[in-house]
Amino acid sequence: MDLEESCGTLESTKKVYERIFDLRIATPQIIVNYANFLEEHGYYEESFRIYERGVDHFSYPVAFELWNLYLTKFLARYGGTKLERARDLFEQALNGCPPKFAKPLYLLYGNLEEQYGLARHAMRIYERATRAVSDEDRFEMFEFYLTKSASGFGITSTRPIYEKAIEVLPDKEAKEMCLRFADMERRIGEIDRARAIYAHGSQFADPRTSPAYWEVWHGFEVKHGNEDTFKVYPTKDEADCRKCYGLREVCRHSIIRMLDMSLLPLKPEHLPSRTVRSMMAIQWLH
Repeated sequence: MDLEESCGTLESTKKVYERIFDLRIATPQIIVNYANFLEEHGYYEESFRIYERGVDHFSYPVAFELWNLYLTKFLARYGGTKLERARDLFEQALNGCPPKFAKPLYLLYGNLEEQYGLARHAMRIYERATRAVSDEDRFEMFEFYLTKSASGFGITSTRPIYEKAIEVLPDKEAKEMCLRFADMERRIGEIDRARAIYAHGSQFADPRTSPAYWEVWHGFEVKHGNEDTFKVYPTKDEADCRKCYGLREVCRHSIIRMLDMSLLPLKPEHLPSRTVRSMMAIQWLH
C-alpha cells in the first residue's frame, strides 16, 4: 500500500483499498490509513464514510478508537455548522458503548454543545454520563459535572447534583462528596444546611478509619457552632459513636416516615429525593 500511495494515482490507490475491503481483510490501521489518504487529497466526505464503514466492521474496543478519530476530525472540519449531524453521530457512537469507553465520548459530546449548542443540552449530556460511565469513572464524572454546572448556572445549581452523587456513589466517595457539599453550603452562608450534610455524611465515615471527616466537622462546629449544636455532635469515642449512630438512625428513619406521610398530598414529581428527606430528618434532630 505504501508503494501504491507513493507511485500510483488516486484512483488506483482507492481500488486497492476497496479490494482489501471486499476481501474482508481490512485492519483498523488500514481503515485509518485509507481515511487519512482521502483526507489528504481533500475528499473529506469520502474519508468520513470510510470511518463509518470501519465502525460497522469492528466492535468495541476497536470501534471506540475509530469513533474517537472520526468525531474529532468531523468536528475539526465542520465545527458547529453541521450540529444536528454531529449530534446524530454522537448518539450512534454512544449507542451500545461499554461503560469503560463512554467517558471520553460524553466529554467530547458535551463540549460540542457548550461551544456550538445550548448549555442546558450540555448539562443533560453530563448528567447522562454520570449514569453511563464505569464505576471507576463515576466520581470524576460527577466532579466535572459539578464544575460545569457551577460555572454556567451558579453554585446553588449544584445541590441536586451533589444529592444524586451522594445517593449513588459508594460510601468512600459519598463521604467525600458530603464534605464538598457541606463546604459549598458553608461558603454561601448556609450553616444549618452544611451541618445537616455533615451529619448525613457521618454514616459513611467510621471514626476509626476516617478520622479526617470528623476533624473537618469538628472544626466546622468550633467555628460556626454553639452549645446546643455541640451537644448533638458525636464524640470520636468508638462506643459513643456506635450508640450515637444507632440512636440517630432510629430517629432519622422515624422522621423520614413522618415526612413521607406529610408529603403524600404532593404529586410524585414534586417529592424531594430520599437523600433530601434524610437531610431534612437530620436537621429536625437538631
